[in-house]
Amino acid sequence: MRKLLGICCIFLLSFTSKAQDSSTIVSRLIFIGDAGEIDPEQSQVISHAAERVLPGKTTVVYLGDNIYPKGMGLPGSVEEKETGQVLRSQFSPMRAKGAKVYFIPGNHDWDKSGPQGLAKVKAQSIFLKNQQDANLRMVPENGCPGPVLLPITANLSIVTFDSEWWVYPHQKDTGEAACACNSKGEVLRQMKSLAEKHKDQILLLAAHHPFRSYGIHGGRFSFMQHLFPLRDLHKNLYIPLPVLGSIYPLIRRTFPGPEDLRNKAYKQMINGVDAAFTGIPNLIHVAGHDHGLQFIKENDYIQIVSGAGTKTSEVVRGKHALYGKAVQGYVVMDLFPDKSLHIKFYEEQAGGIAETFRFVKHYTAITD
Repeated sequence: MRKLLGICCIFLLSFTSKAQDSSTIVSRLIFIGDAGEIDPEQSQVISHAAERVLPGKTTVVYLGDNIYPKGMGLPGSVEEKETGQVLRSQFSPMRAKGAKVYFIPGNHDWDKSGPQGLAKVKAQSIFLKNQQDANLRMVPENGCPGPVLLPITANLSIVTFDSEWWVYPHQKDTGEAACACNSKGEVLRQMKSLAEKHKDQILLLAAHHPFRSYGIHGGRFSFMQHLFPLRDLHKNLYIPLPVLGSIYPLIRRTFPGPEDLRNKAYKQMINGVDAAFTGIPNLIHVAGHDHGLQFIKENDYIQIVSGAGTKTSEVVRGKHALYGKAVQGYVVMDLFPDKSLHIKFYEEQAGGIAETFRFVKHYTAITD
């Protein structure tokens, strides 16, 4: 009898989930990061995600590193046509299904933080604008820092900003672009203003760089990385280097580069932005950068990392990680009429891509 009841419960849960997915979703969001390389892994992730598009209800956000290895080819370069195809491989399947598509810049889009970064991120923005599609754009555009508000529904908005702009070590003055914000202080003041105006909404703060991570950029290295460090160059390089393999993590933790959370400029960005959104009860951070899937929750603080569009790197299961894997995949968020947000992680498995983790974020009412 108990076994029969268990089977019935499973059936009812499955039926309820399918019923919700097919009819009661107000809006669907798909987040894919670090998908800027055309290969079988990227194609599998994007084609599977495209099948999840609900026409008229879906917004797709690419979380940076949209073109590997060094961003958009500049006009007249041999890379110009090829890099354009990399972007097309990401937006064409989604637009064909009727989804709105937004691209956030990442450090590789800024010439892998190189001296041509501003020119290349502008070129990517112009390429997307030249598609003459109102539902396809880069946010922020033209090498500007943002923030940019993307209203999704009356109860949910996305706030995007260019996190690479904060840590970029070369010239980033856009000059003629006439950005709404041109300094870090202006960006933070605008963020605070947006937070106050939309504090009663669910706010998704989307950027390339995560504010918390148990991956390499967070200074976390697994036992496998200490023992087989060359796997970070190629996943099949199982060459044991037990002593040498520990030197690189030590150096990187001690002298973090601008793309690592321990770096001074990176920490200043985190502290400043977090302060701007203090007191917002329905705030969720979404980012890529570390090549894996993570769901981190500490009290009311939620960080989602979806950086597994084409590459993977080791992820340590940290103290506040409810989920974390070095696998290909992406994240879907479904908003329901009760303002609950159902967050689903899809990961590559032996039999194909499947949902493997779900978290429901219930709406917290504002009390003045």
